[in-house]
Amino acid sequence: MGKVINFHKVSDAQWFEDVVCLLKRHYSMIHAQQLLDYYHHHKSLPRKSCLVTVDDGDLSSYTIIYPVLKKHQVPAVFFVSPEKMLRNGKHRNFWFQEARHCKDADALMDEVHAGRQTIEEIWQLIDSYKDAHCVVDLDDQNMTLEQVLEIDREGLVKIGAHTMDHPFLARENDNKAEYEIKQSILQLEQLLGHKVELFAYPNGTPTADFGEREIEMLRRTSCQMAFTTNPCDFSRKDNPYAIPRYGLTTGSMRFIRMKLLLGRHYRFVRKLLVAIKMIKP
Repeated sequence: MGKVINFHKVSDAQWFEDVVCLLKRHYSMIHAQQLLDYYHHHKSLPRKSCLVTVDDGDLSSYTIIYPVLKKHQVPAVFFVSPEKMLRNGKHRNFWFQEARHCKDADALMDEVHAGRQTIEEIWQLIDSYKDAHCVVDLDDQNMTLEQVLEIDREGLVKIGAHTMDHPFLARENDNKAEYEIKQSILQLEQLLGHKVELFAYPNGTPTADFGEREIEMLRRTSCQMAFTTNPCDFSRKDNPYAIPRYGLTTGSMRFIRMKLLLGRHYRFVRKLLVAIKMIKP
């Protein structure tokens, strides 16, 4: 039926604006409420519908992404953690933001993604590395509460929850997984002053990062839709608590067009091109 597009940190404002303009030319940009009505109230959507989402609440969401969305009047959803928003002079960045600040960032990230560490163990690994190599903490990397409230108040962008500390939920025990999900929604609702109906799974790969356990936990909250990183078009056959999304992070407009055109076949085609050495891995 359509596509949900997912961004994270954006460093190049012109690149992001070019992508937004490309999406507007080829798709009907929709609000999250339209998608919610599609799944829960069987309402129709425009042909080739597209919803923009942004994960993590990086500061670039406010300084780069939001101004472009406002300029072109493109609705979106920002998924944030109430724990990571700077307020009262206190903050703690996400683990991956601190890890990427380290000298051996790639090796550190590979170790985390290949392992089975809980979020507590991940932080221990990163803190130990930083202590051993005298790496200082990063400055604030994410939006402040005031910035999130401003965006929420203006109405173009909906705010959704993204756990408290961005764990691999499937690695956590029941109590920790439920805390990460439930508290991120409840605390965000308290800060915003209204219900939070949208959620994005950290990392977001079905089975590997979340499963039926997490879906059932979400059903016991105010959440009505949850988003994965499974790269497929969305349709009525989807579970509203496991909506697929395509990730866009970088690349030329030619590359972006190819990725959108190939859709769920993109990964297979890319592996094939790497295998025959037409592109670099």
